[in-house]
Amino acid sequence: MSYKQLRVNPQLPGWRLSGARWCARLACPLIGLGRWLGQVSSWLVLGVMLAVLATVVMNAFSANELVRWDEKVLLLGKAITINTMTELQWHLFGLLTLIGGSYAMHANMHVRVDMLHHRMSKATRHWVEIIGHLVLLIPFCILIAWLSKHMVQMSYVSGEQSNYGGLTDRYLIKGALPAGLILLALGALGQVFDRLARILDPARDVEESSDAG
Repeated sequence: MSYKQLRVNPQLPGWRLSGARWCARLACPLIGLGRWLGQVSSWLVLGVMLAVLATVVMNAFSANELVRWDEKVLLLGKAITINTMTELQWHLFGLLTLIGGSYAMHANMHVRVDMLHHRMSKATRHWVEIIGHLVLLIPFCILIAWLSKHMVQMSYVSGEQSNYGGLTDRYLIKGALPAGLILLALGALGQVFDRLARILDPARDVEESSDAG
C-alpha cells in the first residue's frame, strides 16, 4: 500500500478520517523499516552462494586454510578455513531468514494454511489479522526474544566459538534471533495500525495482491 497518495472518503465522520490518518502514519515507518531491511537482506543470498562456492573449491583442492593473520578479527578469528566458509553459510542463511520474515509478512508472501480467509469480507480479514497479531504473533515474538536473551549473554561471556576452527564470536548469530523477532513484532504492530486505518477508512483499502500485507 502506498502512503504517499492515500485515498480518503469525505462522507465518513471526521473522527474516523482522523483516526485512519494517524494509524497510517504510525504504520508507515514500521512497515517501511521491515520492507527496507528485507530488501537489503536479500543481497545475503549472494553471500551464501559465494560461501558455498568457496567451500567447494577449497574442498576440491584439499585446502583446509585459505589465509591466516596475526591479530584476531571479529567473527573470523585469525584465519579463514574451510570450516569458516561452511559455518558462514548457515550464519548468512539464518540472517536472511530472520530478517526476511518481516518482509514476507508485509509483502503478503508468507505461507497461509487457511481455507476460510479468502471467503471473508475485507473488514473481517483485517480483524482476523489484527487479533492474530496482537494475541499470537507479537506476544510470541516478545516471549521468545526475552527467553533467548540469556543464551546470547552466556555466549558472549563465555567467548563461545567454533570447536573446529570456524567462526568465532558466536553470540553475534545468536543475538540475531531476538533481534529478528523484535523486528517481526514491530512489523506486526505496523500491520495492526495499517489494518485499523483500512477499517476506519475503507477507501484506503486495496486488493490483497498489492497491499502491505
